[in-house]
Amino acid sequence: MENIPILLHGAVAGLILYQSAIVAPNVFLLLPPENSSLILRTVFPSFFLTILVLSLLSSLCSLLYLNWSTAVIGGVSASLSMVAYLMIPITNRSRDEGNNEQFNRLHLLSVVITLIILLLSISVALL
Repeated sequence: MENIPILLHGAVAGLILYQSAIVAPNVFLLLPPENSSLILRTVFPSFFLTILVLSLLSSLCSLLYLNWSTAVIGGVSASLSMVAYLMIPITNRSRDEGNNEQFNRLHLLSVVITLIILLLSISVALL
């Protein structure tokens, strides 16, 4: 039972790698921009909410076993995924309005947040 947080963070890492390496590139490769945008605008909210739920579950399980470092990592990952989730409407609006500078900054921030969550999730296995 003490390994549940490791499994949950492994699922987060796998989800991030799958989304980044398989789903998004293939959507852009196979679909015209207007269709790829519709799909990704549906996928990314679910992506960040799934990370949020898995991270919260990991944090709660870690607290049961008094594993404070993993609990904190789960809490930070959940918080970061919530920030990324809340950024989605602003990012989409900036894209729709042709504000490319703001879109690029927000997109870069969401990528950095996702990379931080990935690194945190991998670090759980090393603790």
